[in-house]
Amino acid sequence: MILNGVTIQDTYAEAWKLEVVRLVLTAMSYEIALSGAQQFVGAAGSSELGSKISGGIERKALPTETPDGRPGVIVAVTMNPEKREQMLEELALRIHLATLVPTCTVFDFMLPDVPADKVSIHSKLVNNWKNYEKEEVVNGRKLCVVPTITGYFRYEQEISIATQGSDGHFVCYALNEPSAVFAVKAAKEAMEAVDGAIPMGLGLEQVYRERDYCIGLKDVIDNSKVPDGVGSILNLLYFGVDQERVAKGLAVAVKAACKVPGVIQIGAMNFGGTFGPYKYYLRDAIK
Repeated sequence: MILNGVTIQDTYAEAWKLEVVRLVLTAMSYEIALSGAQQFVGAAGSSELGSKISGGIERKALPTETPDGRPGVIVAVTMNPEKREQMLEELALRIHLATLVPTCTVFDFMLPDVPADKVSIHSKLVNNWKNYEKEEVVNGRKLCVVPTITGYFRYEQEISIATQGSDGHFVCYALNEPSAVFAVKAAKEAMEAVDGAIPMGLGLEQVYRERDYCIGLKDVIDNSKVPDGVGSILNLLYFGVDQERVAKGLAVAVKAACKVPGVIQIGAMNFGGTFGPYKYYLRDAIK
């Protein structure tokens, strides 16, 4: 299959089942909210390489969307269902660190039509405040208000955990590194149109361990998967609050990547069902 001169491999991305927490960090300005979001998600893109959590920044949130009418940035974190407690512990740590961001408030921001469990994150944080905290209600949401040297830090006491989440990805084979990077950048920007689909980082999670995809090892190892003429391979790894949004994210991302000059092929990784229960076919993504 060909799209904009790019070969689309007849394959599928194999995916895990995940649980997902989606939040919005608001502040007095978009710049402060983005700084908070970057700190919040920092070092959360590769649980396979030792991070205690996986996560990403979804998009900017306008004041008309947020519970307190301020500019914000949507973030999300995710882990396998059996690691829920680990995810919550790490999430509590990141909310605690968000006290360092002036004017910051953290709200639950799960989409209303997504199956989710409600849990108290406040119970994992309250001992930090030494009884100096107070409670506040904003648009029906119960917040914990913590005094800080610049004013107050606020967070919603209950959060939602989406129980039908999944990861997704595609592999971009390009002429060179700039083409691969710009293609993934275009894909991430296009994915902002799909609420609940969240990109992670800038590339292949196991970039050095998947040696059959390493350009420099093409002539060194047997059964290299590097096609002729390809000078760079980059994977966009992402996740979503449910399978429908993961599929939509794949569709807009692949179409955007195929518009970037120097992209040669689009593929995906699969492992015969041993990696995860879900399959996202590339041919379905570009219908």
